[in-house]
Amino acid sequence: MGMLIFSRLAAPFGMWETHAGEPLQDTPDLMVELRDQWRECAAGPRIPRALDFTPVALRSIANNLALVDLRLGVEQARYLWAGQGLVKLFGSPLTGKLLSQCYKGQTLAEVRDAYRRMLELGGPVFSDRRFRVFTEKLGYHRLMLPLLDDTGEVGFAMLMILPKGNLRSSMDWRCLEMELDLVEALRSTER
Repeated sequence: MGMLIFSRLAAPFGMWETHAGEPLQDTPDLMVELRDQWRECAAGPRIPRALDFTPVALRSIANNLALVDLRLGVEQARYLWAGQGLVKLFGSPLTGKLLSQCYKGQTLAEVRDAYRRMLELGGPVFSDRRFRVFTEKLGYHRLMLPLLDDTGEVGFAMLMILPKGNLRSSMDWRCLEMELDLVEALRSTER
């Protein structure tokens, strides 16, 4: 009986994600423009080299960008650099941190899966991520672009995140994180 009550309480909670190789219906123009710049930079090989496509060259949008090192594999992926907009959304510095130092549980698994999807596709991956906790709706648009290292292999990813809804800083979602973790724990006991 108690589990049934918790299940009903858990209904207004959740996390949803959609991925696509092309822009989704509500993908911001800024992300589409970044993908187009990536394509232009990829005139020779299919994927541009990281040195040709850096945050320095993209100053006007650098606050929403991060450069991720994938040379040791997705399990050891690390933020090499993150713009101040992403730091504000995350709530602490990201530069130098492994993904596993930033995320946990279901979120870490999803983030790693998104990078694997990008590597398998060998091209851009647009994502739309939404959270709902009671009436609070938060989310963000994400774009991941693969970049070649000096050996000609995909060794880096350019990440762009643009918040949507009421998401402006870590204070908007950190308070909801415990509720989402509780709901996920309750759902896993039902399986």
